[in-house]
Parts: sequence; structure tokens; C-alpha cells
Amino acid sequence: MSDFKCTLWPSGEVLEVNSEESLLSQLKKAGKKIKSSCGGCASCGDCVVVIKSGELNLSPQNFEELRLLGNVYHITKERLSCQTKVLGDVTIDISAHDKNAFTGKGEKLVQKSTGTILKKREEVEKAVRESEEKSREKPADDWYRHWEKGSEDSDKPKKLGGNKKPKAFSFNDSDGSEEKE
Repeated sequence: MSDFKCTLWPSGEVLEVNSEESLLSQLKKAGKKIKSSCGGCASCGDCVVVIKSGELNLSPQNFEELRLLGNVYHITKERLSCQTKVLGDVTIDISAHDKNAFTGKGEKLVQKSTGTILKKREEVEKAVRESEEKSREKPADDWYRHWEKGSEDSDKPKKLGGNKKPKAFSFNDSDGSEEKE
């Protein structure tokens, strides 16, 4: 059992890891907080880490990891730490797991926005009033509610379908339901 160096990015901390245990278990033993809902069974995808360097020093992706993340490692450089074993020196990014992550310059990393827009009660009520006023206004279009307008020939029934009368149903000889005389 040989020990390898695992450099954690962005802090630059170096850990001694072995090739016997998964990266997730070794990071947790070192006191690093790595999210994992499934406990290392490769079913949640929360323990994803980004490989900065040394990708050839990692165990190959197994079926569970490929099923969860897909075959896009060469683009994203993401691996499941619960399925990854270290076979040499490697540098990994665990900043996505640390809520209080800092950049190397002492600046705080910007968290992604949830996309929720908060509006004040007055703004919402104003928007509702404007929407109701627009719906009450009758457009100047002649086509607006044309079916309710009175027609000149109101005593005549409407002619639908091009004024065609329905044809009577007739049996043909191939049907077999007609009695022969």
C-alpha cells in the first residue's frame, strides 16, 4: 500500500491518500465535508469532484459512474469521488462542496442564483390591476367575439359545411348485411 499526494484546490492543502479506499472515504477521514446522499453507492451524484491534474493517475470509470454521469469526462473533468481510487499524484477541486469557499485572492466565490425573483406586494397588486383593465378593454378589431354579433339574416339557420346535406347511408353488396331476394 503506497501513499500518493492529493492536492485540494483552491486551498492548496495536500493529503496523503492510498489506492485501497475510495477518494470519498479518504476525504471524509481527513475532515473534508463532501456531499453524499447515497453513502458511496453511486446513485446520487452529489460527491462529484473536478479533476484539475493527474487524470491518468485515477482508476478507470466503472459502469455505475458512467451510468450516472455519462461519458463526458473529457469535457467536464468530473468524477464521482465514491467510485474513484487514486493511483498516483492528483489535484482535485472540491470547492463545490464547501459553502464558505474562498478564492486564492481572499475573495468569496459567487454562489449561483436560484432564479427566484421577489416582488413587493404593491408591485404584484399593480400588475394584477393592469391585467384586469386590459382584459376589460374591448379591442377595436371586427373579429372580436364575432359569433355573438347579430347577423342580418337572423331568421335563417347558419349554413355550416358549405351547405351540403348529409347523404343517406346505403349498404353495398360486399357488406353482406343486405338480404338478397
